[in-house]
Amino acid sequence: MSPRAPILAIAGLVLMAFGLISHLMTRQPADSFFSFGWYSLGHLLLGAAALAVYATSGSTSSVNNFLRQRSTRYGANAITYSLLFVLVLVMGNFMAARYHGRIDLSASGVNSLSEQSREVVGALEEDVIIEAYLQGGSDPVLGELLAAYRYENDHLSYSIIDPQLRPELAQKSAVTQVPSLRIVYGDRSTLVTKTDEATITNGIHSLAGGERKKIYFVEGHGEPDSNDPRGPGGTGQFKQELVNQNYDVASLFLPELGAVPDDADVLIILSASKDWFPREFELLSAYMKNGGRLLVALEPRRDSGLADFLAEWGVTVGDDVIVDQQVRMFQGMSLGLDPVVARYGKHPAVASMKERTLFSLARSVTPSPSPREGLVVEPLAFTSDTSWAETDLDTLFDSSEAKLQDADIKGPVVVATAVSAFAEAIGGEGEGEFQMVVLGDASLLTNQFFRQLFNDALVLSATGWLAGESQLISIPPRGVRASRAHLTAKEGRNVFYLSVLLLPELILMMGIVVWWRRTSL
Repeated sequence: MSPRAPILAIAGLVLMAFGLISHLMTRQPADSFFSFGWYSLGHLLLGAAALAVYATSGSTSSVNNFLRQRSTRYGANAITYSLLFVLVLVMGNFMAARYHGRIDLSASGVNSLSEQSREVVGALEEDVIIEAYLQGGSDPVLGELLAAYRYENDHLSYSIIDPQLRPELAQKSAVTQVPSLRIVYGDRSTLVTKTDEATITNGIHSLAGGERKKIYFVEGHGEPDSNDPRGPGGTGQFKQELVNQNYDVASLFLPELGAVPDDADVLIILSASKDWFPREFELLSAYMKNGGRLLVALEPRRDSGLADFLAEWGVTVGDDVIVDQQVRMFQGMSLGLDPVVARYGKHPAVASMKERTLFSLARSVTPSPSPREGLVVEPLAFTSDTSWAETDLDTLFDSSEAKLQDADIKGPVVVATAVSAFAEAIGGEGEGEFQMVVLGDASLLTNQFFRQLFNDALVLSATGWLAGESQLISIPPRGVRASRAHLTAKEGRNVFYLSVLLLPELILMMGIVVWWRRTSL
């Protein structure tokens, strides 16, 4: 036998081993076990051929000699250690996948959840499902954040959905914009349009943490229909958005009641065509004095007697219409009755507002210069400097003309105001706090204008403040920052000597010693 014959056996075994490994790693589950690919089949055939040539090439003495050689033992040891190393890697990956852990080494903890989020998620005892509707179905940053949530509790799961590929799911979840996250907890769900940790944690907390807040639409005076989601004058889209935010929404007819229901967290009152009864104002006053919450939206020349009532609570409702000068291409300056609001007050009800909103046929609602004792009245939204509150309504509506006069209020004009007071300070009982938001435009809440610009964000932000959602968990933003080591002059010299001089010198000296010993043998 040729002295090179054992190499055929080794080569045959290697070829067959790689053929089998390739077959096991690339075979599809639906394929038969004997369905070999070209790479696997070629290696198996070549390996079998090499072993056959070796088996027919001679005696076994050369095999014994080959096995006794030192190089054979070294090669066998290397193969054994390599197989053990691969086995350790496989077992390590298996254990890591089954019993995985996360360690965040960043200084500000940007790769893990905050302590507040871990407490909320860790307390979950029922399954929570997060459906993320994203453009293109991909967001690596959000994916990492949702994976961190899932790591904290096995009850939480998530899926990322492209609404263009799965429009039926988006329609079923009432998704109207991306990104949107639908959080489901039992039979309750909420829809949020922000993807930061604070929003997700508060969404989970609002579903799992307590009772649903109850919001009533006051009706019976010709208000827009809250059950109409399609007509331009209905408020069904606003109502549906409140339902999506996990509020319990219902209608309320005050003349049939002896008092506002105890479970009313917020009352929504819109301008109507019919006046209120005096008895209704009495019920409303009693509700407000005991810590009630109101969202009131008005229209010019239609206040149902609410203007005089609100004057008693620190809000001056102007008998006017906001007029704003607008620049249109090829037409120059023109007058418009749809003022754009881009300036907001420093108040929790509008703390998140940074974008523009569109008011249509609005009136001024300014804080009273001398409100009753105990009331805190603050402006929320202002029109532009080029606007004014037009008081000559007859000329405006009959002749479509408007001109800034001495009786008008020059811009910026307040079109949204917040009022708050402790119940005891205004003659009520208990430790509750009365809160109210007055909007100078009821059309913000209608289907025609609710989705215009960021009108929905303004209305929902004000409603959330009234419902107490501003007291939810606050998680400050965390960012990646550079980590620097500040060394003294002495420490810098030590690092230089150690890394630039001593270590290279030591390596060089060891090399010289090894060379001298090998040459002296």
